[in-house]
Amino acid sequence: MHREMTSNTSLLGHRRTSYSSTIPPRLKRSVDQHEVFPDNFDYDKDSSKYQSRTHVGTSNSASEVFPVNVSRFESFNSMSNNDSVYDNNTIFETVPYYLPCFSWLPEYTFNKLWGDIIAGISLASFQIPLALSYTTSIAHVPPLCGLYSLAISPFVYGILGSVPQMIVGPESAISLVVGQAVESITLHKDNVSLIDISVVITFVSGAILLFSGISRFGFLGNVLSKALLRGFISSVGLVMIINALISELKLDKFLLSLPQHYHTPFEKVLFLIDYAPAQYHKPTAIFSGCCLIVLFSMRLLKKKLVKHHKSAIFFPDILLVVIVAIFISMKFSLKHRYGITIIGDFSMDNFDKLKNPFTHSRRKLIPDLFSASLIVAMLGFFESTTASKSLGTTYNLTVSSNRELVALGFMNIVISLFGALPSFGGYGRSKINALSGAQSVMSGVFVGVITLITMNLLLQFVHYIPNCVLSVITTVIGISLLEEVPGDIKFHLRCGGYSELFVFAVTFGVTILCSIEAGICIGCVYSILNIIKHSAKSRIQILARVAGTSNFTNLDDYLRTMKKNPLGGENRLEEVEGCIIVRIPEPLTFTNSEDLKQRLDRIERFGSSKIHPGRKSFRSKDSIKYVIFDLGGMTSIDSSAAQVLDEIITSYKRRNVFIYVANVSINDKIRTRLLKAGVIPHLERAPLITNEGSTSNTFDGIQEPYSPYFDSIDAALYEVEKMKNNGNSVLNNDSESFMSNTLFNSSLV
Repeated sequence: MHREMTSNTSLLGHRRTSYSSTIPPRLKRSVDQHEVFPDNFDYDKDSSKYQSRTHVGTSNSASEVFPVNVSRFESFNSMSNNDSVYDNNTIFETVPYYLPCFSWLPEYTFNKLWGDIIAGISLASFQIPLALSYTTSIAHVPPLCGLYSLAISPFVYGILGSVPQMIVGPESAISLVVGQAVESITLHKDNVSLIDISVVITFVSGAILLFSGISRFGFLGNVLSKALLRGFISSVGLVMIINALISELKLDKFLLSLPQHYHTPFEKVLFLIDYAPAQYHKPTAIFSGCCLIVLFSMRLLKKKLVKHHKSAIFFPDILLVVIVAIFISMKFSLKHRYGITIIGDFSMDNFDKLKNPFTHSRRKLIPDLFSASLIVAMLGFFESTTASKSLGTTYNLTVSSNRELVALGFMNIVISLFGALPSFGGYGRSKINALSGAQSVMSGVFVGVITLITMNLLLQFVHYIPNCVLSVITTVIGISLLEEVPGDIKFHLRCGGYSELFVFAVTFGVTILCSIEAGICIGCVYSILNIIKHSAKSRIQILARVAGTSNFTNLDDYLRTMKKNPLGGENRLEEVEGCIIVRIPEPLTFTNSEDLKQRLDRIERFGSSKIHPGRKSFRSKDSIKYVIFDLGGMTSIDSSAAQVLDEIITSYKRRNVFIYVANVSINDKIRTRLLKAGVIPHLERAPLITNEGSTSNTFDGIQEPYSPYFDSIDAALYEVEKMKNNGNSVLNNDSESFMSNTLFNSSLV
């Protein structure tokens, strides 16, 4: 049966080695002793034994045969017969799944409450200044839009959210998308309310997320690669620095007064080069520089202290800078004496009642803001998913992307009624929240409570915050977004991830040169094309046996290894003359089944699927008399792929090639589809063996002496060798039926 590939003979050429007709010892032992898996047995309850009804070579392993564990399979059967396990779910079991607050409220204790309060105070100390910074410096909407986003969203997420340590609120990248939308709308339309823009973007993005969650589109979180997200987030960091620099030099009003438009980040860089040296405001620039130096110095000192004192991470450096800036602004009257712009008075009149997203004026904004809303929904979901998955891995949590989509969507719909900015989860602040001792989503609720107290009692102090200080905070956040870029680039260079680097560069470049929308769209299109290319490529393998073993290996991998290291592979390979063994290690779908045809053609012509099809054939297709398909990795097959597989097998049968199928999944859908596709009649059969050693007349309740499926490649090879020794008598006996099948299926190939 076997022959060895010697070193002085081409691995792809013809062989003249003789074959042994003896049954391999492992197969003989399996046939004689019936040491098989219980899947192929009928269980006799009276004798507590399994009665064999399987065919030759039924061992599920290539190297050994396992005994039967009766009690184990009895427990599986009892569980499968217990309908209450699957059907009789009570309302008390299902409600906590859809409203996660009911899963932790019954177990909430005073100790957890105290930990959540401490964490909430720690988070609020720097999240409130950040919310003001994002709102005024990046999103260009009233400050209360950011404060309401931070105040209201934790209450909604506390009911629907499933990640205990997650903190939701305005995000830098999201605020930047809103800011660019505000710039675009106000540039082309007059008398448009900034609050209306915030309401529409938040509501539409929330509706998109809610619909996606209900439709169970959570798997889309796996579409975008980390390289794409890193490229986008890095470009957002640079855009934040550029926009903040304009405010730090007090050039924002001068920018709006120019007749030409500077909309893209690249154009704003040109603006700074052309006008900043002559038009910048010196007191604002000096004050901004001092705040930036102080804040960076405190952050560097904080990083060093954290190595020795973990509690140093809770030091509110941003809050301290803001408090000192407020004191200096009040004490020295920065606005009147030096012309440094402050936030000033802002009215709560427009926030005294809920906003209706469906008013006529807001409905008219939806077409213009839909693309920005879609980008906000995508970015928010991916940022929140990244945070939830990271927290889930760290704290051993099971996170459902679909439930998170529903929570984020419903949360943004609710806060849009308050005119708030879009709110999503962030990994950085959520990690700090966990380190602060947070035990549940109540820590976020306390952040919201403190924010509401600030809005009602401390707004008179917010009046004195210099705008340039908030821009400095934005600059620091932007730089922090760029900190991980060098490490990621080095990693991909070291690992040869040039495709990831290309995605990173394209996303980064398009975002800087064009816009955020263009950057994320180009990156998404490239990622989707990569996924389609990956799914449309068949990964079939041609197998050969490792000499002296029952193991089969990928011949292409073996040849590649031997080419790179001729002395590295001491194991020689065996193959059967006139027979190819093909493994399909993946589900067959309409996307990769056509490629399967082409690669099978290469295997027949060259003995490998990796050789360019334009080369001259190494061998004739007529030399192939037997084909064994190992379908162990084919976990599913759709009807289009089944049709293509039937065409392939019919084409082989026209050439008098014998087809064997091994390791077919026990999944009923796969076997039924193969049967209905007409594949089964073309397959060679394996005889079933009873306890007495004779062939059985039944197979799974059907009067059939042979099975169309082999349990192992060894079993199929044994039948190939037996057929060769019998002089292909099966072909002669079945020639009439074969000819009729050929004529009947002639239109398929």
